[in-house]
Amino acid sequence: MTPEQALTDTRAAIDEARAQLEAIATVAPGTATFENTFLAWYEAGQNLKQVTNYVFHLHTVLGKKDMQQMMSRIMAEATAYKAEGLHATRIAQVLRESANAPWVKELSPARQRFVQQTLQSMNDSGLFLTPEQQTRKAAIEKELSQLGFRFTAYVQNARHQWQLLIRTPAELAGMPRGWMQMAEGGGKQVSNDGQPAWLINLTTVPAAPVLRYCTVAETRRKCWLGTTSAGTDRAYDTEPIIKRILELRHELATILGYANFADMQASRRMMGCGQKALDFINDMLQKSKPAWDAYVAAELKRFSQACGKELTEVNPWDVEYLNRHLPPERSSFNINVITPYLQIDKVVEGLMNIWAGLLNLHIQELPTVCLKPGESPKPGVVETWHPDVRCFSVKDAVTGKHLGSFYMDILARPHKRTQAWCLPLRDGNPKSDGSLGEPHLAALMANFTPPQPGKPHLLNHGELYMLFHEFGHMMHMMLGHGELRAHCTAEVERDFAEMPSQLQESWIWEPEALATFTCHYATGEPLPDHLAQQLANTRGTNPIEMHIRMLCASKLDLELHMHYHDKCKDRPIDEVAQEILGPWLFPYTEQPPSEIRTLTYTMAEGYAAALYTYKWSEMLAADAMTRFKKEGVLNPSTGADYRRCILERGSSIPAMQQIRDFLGREPDSAALIERYSQHTP
Repeated sequence: MTPEQALTDTRAAIDEARAQLEAIATVAPGTATFENTFLAWYEAGQNLKQVTNYVFHLHTVLGKKDMQQMMSRIMAEATAYKAEGLHATRIAQVLRESANAPWVKELSPARQRFVQQTLQSMNDSGLFLTPEQQTRKAAIEKELSQLGFRFTAYVQNARHQWQLLIRTPAELAGMPRGWMQMAEGGGKQVSNDGQPAWLINLTTVPAAPVLRYCTVAETRRKCWLGTTSAGTDRAYDTEPIIKRILELRHELATILGYANFADMQASRRMMGCGQKALDFINDMLQKSKPAWDAYVAAELKRFSQACGKELTEVNPWDVEYLNRHLPPERSSFNINVITPYLQIDKVVEGLMNIWAGLLNLHIQELPTVCLKPGESPKPGVVETWHPDVRCFSVKDAVTGKHLGSFYMDILARPHKRTQAWCLPLRDGNPKSDGSLGEPHLAALMANFTPPQPGKPHLLNHGELYMLFHEFGHMMHMMLGHGELRAHCTAEVERDFAEMPSQLQESWIWEPEALATFTCHYATGEPLPDHLAQQLANTRGTNPIEMHIRMLCASKLDLELHMHYHDKCKDRPIDEVAQEILGPWLFPYTEQPPSEIRTLTYTMAEGYAAALYTYKWSEMLAADAMTRFKKEGVLNPSTGADYRRCILERGSSIPAMQQIRDFLGREPDSAALIERYSQHTP
């Protein structure tokens, strides 16, 4: 796909979508069917979605300037088309009237579900509002977009702006020589009087090492204030932005008929309403409290021993310094010792074999070629965008049906987007009778360190984790074949989307699974049993402090979006945060500013009133893993149920029902609570 062809395809897809919308708008009540109303509404614009998916994908994996420029042009034209709102009012009327037609009751359960999903989606889009309400909704969304951008900019600017200039080296006693040289070089650049100076900031000469090595408490205190200053600096204070965002979100929710923004966000998720999400988080906090209290007591005991006196609270700027001079609170296992056993080709082969066996699949690598524009591949050879890219087909092992194919592009290179992700490039399209039709197409991307010349290509455990996690998403994408393309995996409830990936990452801690793909690159020896068992044990030593931190952030996120006017509107946000989270705050002598001041996930991105989804998905995955642990982590019978109950269904039935069908009961948080508490000191 060249940039020019992408633009041609985009414009053709927009013209096609306009014609499809025109046809829906002219449907008379007596001629309405599921196919020419609800299904037609979903299919309108699907080709436009596919083209933009392709262009976005090529932009992220290649980063070429011409594709980036074309991406901007295509998105501008696609946005302008959506802003037309072509026949929106008339189409909304057609679909609303059709939903009440007698034939709807005769539809299959999946189609009836889609009718209700469509109506809710249209309601949340504002298509059923009065013209005045639609105008106000558009104004709110525009201001929220601007505020989100400003919030992110404030956080970033504050982090770049803070700096501390030290004039005497005695104030930096204990700092490593290399760091001192770096700080002195920075000081010369910003000092105008020619006197000795040492610069500390949050970027080029980071303050974090000062908290660990500097023996001067006052210098540590100043640096701690700097590391927590983002969002509080007078020039970049995010509190007014946060309060305005919360106020506008509440107004938007009420316009659309919801009690609050959390209810609006949860309405199309497993939780259904904000209160259920908050109840879940509160329950997790209460069940985690004994482990948290034990951790706090153990930490205070360690710090007391270091200080030679009993402490009931500790200076936050002393924590890293004291930890450096104390033994760890729990025995440690160097996870890097297994790296020599993780040869990338054997890992990928083992990954495929594990899930092919569990899910009764045939996963086959296909020959590939990277071509120049205008060249054509030979028959049976798959074209890719880079020579490093591999391609695999996924077929049912019994029927031989082609379920989907996916690209795997997992090595880092210049101009490629960072981190790891999966992207559906084309959703499979069932046949009219609901049987399997067009297969899925997707891509799995990562940025693993490329091999050095003459050296074995080994993964570290973090890369192994990312590979298994993303492959969980990939199997969800490949196997979801419902009655409707509209119920593909990408449409599952957002607080369920991470469940398969978090479940499937669990296999990297299981000795039985590790034995299928680990061997020493030089000797060929399998991973020793004692290392496999030590690695498995680390799964139960997850730090309770990170668990509590995420629960607290989720609780604050929900409380603010549900009770802004009652708890927050006219009060300092840090005071509100400490009141809400008091029992779970570590006993510091001085509490840092609330994390909400810099939390772009909820203030500027897509997890507003939905941070809880991380813990919810983790809980579901931990609970589902209990069945595999009981019946066998490589048991194909359990894998078959997992495929049937969860992976294949997409969003055709509620996710909660999928979980109940797989577990045979309601989900339970016990497994996750145990994971964070069984090894607490």
